[in-house]
Amino acid sequence: MSEKKYLWTKVGEETTRVGLTKVGQEALGKVKFVDLPILGHDIKVGDSTGEVEAQKAVVELQSPVSGKIVKINDKLTDNPELLNGSEEDAWLFEVNN
Repeated sequence: MSEKKYLWTKVGEETTRVGLTKVGQEALGKVKFVDLPILGHDIKVGDSTGEVEAQKAVVELQSPVSGKIVKINDKLTDNPELLNGSEEDAWLFEVNN
């Protein structure tokens, strides 16, 4: 999923959060499984940062930002359907700024 319209970023003071947009949610349908990046890994724009398995497709996530993974939304491990909620809840990971 390399299209920028499928992933959002929210820049904070120390980190940038990355999540799935409403457009991305609609394109995928009901999410069944999420493979998140590993904490501490350095990533660059375009790097694979995991995978989302959903009703309509299985997609590889490509990072829209560079940095070190400092936080993941571990709630998604047991509740991947949270990605189908509000964009605020549909976040995947954070990198340092």
